[in-house]
Amino acid sequence: MGSVTIEGRPAGRVLVTAAPVAGGPRHTVRADATGSFAFPELGPGAYRLVARDPRFEDSAPVVVSIESGAEPPRIDLALGPAVDEWSAAPASALLARLPEGSEKRAFVLECTGCHQFDQRTTTVDGRLKTEREWTEAIERMLGYAGADTDFPILSPGRDAAETAAWLSRHFGPEPASTALPPVHVPELPPPARPVLVTEYRLPVPEDLPHDLLVDVDGRVVVTGMLTNVMNVLDPATGAVESVPIDAGGGNPRALDIDGEGNWYVALGAPRAIARRDRATGEWTAWSVGQYPHSIALDGSGRLWFNGHFSIAPERIGFVEPRTGEVETFDVPVPPTPDGGRTIQYGLRVGPDGSVWTTELMGNRLIRYRLDTDRFEVHELPTPASGPRRPDLGADGLVWIPEYAGNRLARFDPETGTFREWELPIADALPYVVRVDRVRNRVWIGTAAADAVLWFDPAEERFSVVALPTRGAIIRHMDVDEQTGDLWVAYSASPARGPNDIARIRVR
Repeated sequence: MGSVTIEGRPAGRVLVTAAPVAGGPRHTVRADATGSFAFPELGPGAYRLVARDPRFEDSAPVVVSIESGAEPPRIDLALGPAVDEWSAAPASALLARLPEGSEKRAFVLECTGCHQFDQRTTTVDGRLKTEREWTEAIERMLGYAGADTDFPILSPGRDAAETAAWLSRHFGPEPASTALPPVHVPELPPPARPVLVTEYRLPVPEDLPHDLLVDVDGRVVVTGMLTNVMNVLDPATGAVESVPIDAGGGNPRALDIDGEGNWYVALGAPRAIARRDRATGEWTAWSVGQYPHSIALDGSGRLWFNGHFSIAPERIGFVEPRTGEVETFDVPVPPTPDGGRTIQYGLRVGPDGSVWTTELMGNRLIRYRLDTDRFEVHELPTPASGPRRPDLGADGLVWIPEYAGNRLARFDPETGTFREWELPIADALPYVVRVDRVRNRVWIGTAAADAVLWFDPAEERFSVVALPTRGAIIRHMDVDEQTGDLWVAYSASPARGPNDIARIRVR
C-alpha cells in the first residue's frame, strides 16, 4: 500500500497507523526492512495515515479514501527530524540507567506499578528532577501507598530522603541549563510473523481498564476500575456499552466469565465479589472480608480469590455461588524479614483443579489443593523477582512473569523445578502472562517497554510486538483461542493515559 522514508532513505521497521477520519478503531502495521507496508483488512472509508518511530517526529498525516472492491492507492510517508533521546526513550530505557541489584529491584517492585517511570516522571520543565523534587514525589507516594495506608504497596522501610538521594545520583542533580544526559533508545526487533494491532478507545479517557475477557459472544468485557462500570466492546463496530454495577459498591478489578456468560467481578472497595446474571442482568454480591486481587473459577463452579493485602495470616478462599458460602484458607508462609507485606497477586486454577497464586513481594509461587487441603510453597530462583500474573498451559506447566527480574519463568509441578529466560528487552517489566493453549504460544505483556512479546516454548525464542501507543502499562490480557487474537488492556493511574483496549492479530 505504501512506503516510509527518513531523509529520502527507506525507513525499515516503522509503525504505520490508519485511523478512520469519522472515528473508530485504529489499525497499525509495521513496515518491513525496505520501508514497505500494507494493511490487510481496512474497509471502505476515509483514513488518516501516519508513520511513527519514537526517535523521529511523526510523518505528516495523509488522508486516503478506500473504495469498496478497489485497490487502495499507494501512499508514501516521510518521517520528520530526529527528536531528543529522552523524548524517544521508553520507560525501560530510563530504568536501565539505574544500577542492577537489590535496591533497584525493590524500587521497581514498589514504585513502578501505577504508571510508567518515563520522561514525565524523571524530568520537570525539560530538566532532571532535583533531589528535593524526588523527595517530595516519594513523600506523596508514601501518603497514598505507604505501609500504613489503605493501599499498602510501599514497604515499611521505604524512606523518601534515602530513595531520593539514590535516584538523584543516577538522574541528576543537574542545573536547569544543562542538557539531559544521553540515554540508549533500543530498536525493537521485528516479530517472527507480521502483526496487526487494532486499538479501541473507552468512553471515559480517565478510566483505568484493569481486567478484560472475551465473552461467549465474542465481545470483550472490561472492568472500569475508576468509573465503577463494566465496559462491553463490540470488536466488529468498536462500539462500547457501559453497564453499571448494581452490587452495593464499585472499584471493579478482576473478572471471570463462566460458560453461560455470567460475569464474576472482584470489587476492591467493598471487599466483595459480585455476579451478574447474563439472562436477567441482576447482580448478586458476597462479602469476602478482604481486598480480592485476582479471581478464577474452578471446574466445579467455585470462584477462588486471593487476599491482596492479607497478612498474618495471608489468605486465599472461594465463594460457592449456588449457596453463597465463603470459605478462606490461611497460607502457611513466614512474614517478610522487615515486617513488610508479601502482597498476593496473580491467581489461576490449573487443569487438575490446583489453585496457584503468586506473591509480588514475597517472591513465592504457592499451590493449594482443596481435595487434600495441602499447600506447597516454592521460592522463585531469582531473588526479589516480583512474580505477577501467571498462567498455566494445558500440560499444567506454570508460566510466570518476573516483573523485577525481567525474566519469563516456567515451573514444572511434576519435578518441582524452575526454568528462566531473560527477556530480549532490558527492564521491560513483564507484568502478565497468558498461554494460547491451541497454538502453544506464551504471551507476555510488559509495563515499561511499550511492547508485547510472545515466546515459542519449542524453539525457546521470543518475538516482539511494538505497540503504537506510548506509555502503555499492560495489566491484563486474554487469548481468544478460536481466532488466536490477543486482547490487551492499557492502563495507568493516575489517569496519565493511555487507557485503551488493543487487539493483536498474528497474520
